[in-house]
Amino acid sequence: MINLIIVEDNTHVQERLSELLRLVADVKVGGLYADLKSAVAATVSPPPDLIVLDLKLPDVRGAEAITALTQKYPQARITIYTAYENETDILSCMIAGAHGYILKDTPDDRLIAELRVIAQGGSTLTPRVAEKLLKQLTPPKLADSALSKRELEVLNFISLGLRYEDIADELDISVHTVRHHIEKIYRKLDVTSRGQAVAQAVRSGIIKLD
Repeated sequence: MINLIIVEDNTHVQERLSELLRLVADVKVGGLYADLKSAVAATVSPPPDLIVLDLKLPDVRGAEAITALTQKYPQARITIYTAYENETDILSCMIAGAHGYILKDTPDDRLIAELRVIAQGGSTLTPRVAEKLLKQLTPPKLADSALSKRELEVLNFISLGLRYEDIADELDISVHTVRHHIEKIYRKLDVTSRGQAVAQAVRSGIIKLD
């Protein structure tokens, strides 16, 4: 039996998906949540094996939600279920720990098959998502300024989803210094956000995907 929860703020999508999955003999829908806060606050018994997560919730975006849900349910596998096909979103979610990225126009039979693969320990991407991810991983040219050893350490911690405070503790430096390193990383990689920084680093071979 696959125990799962759905975190989705669109009521129509939430109801349609839950009704579909309740017809599947080996699936039990253990909870429906419209935002991350309610999903994290809930007590689900038994704990979910699988979390079906919308990319853009009212209170948080995909990568941050993945980090929070992984902390709450470390045994659960997470798949993004979304209409968005942006390459940076896809990559940032996979780096944050998502085990699948499924588009909402995926046919029902394929959706169920892919959820089973993820719940059983696999990872899956729909063909359009895989194609976009491969394009995103094509290495571009970097700016002339290379990252310092410390900046590489900070960048790796960013890719793991650590907060600035956690990075400061790990490196025994101040949060102010962490912010300074991140500003330099953004400037050298010509980006403006965590997700873009990680995506650029992976595309350039600075960070390797497992």
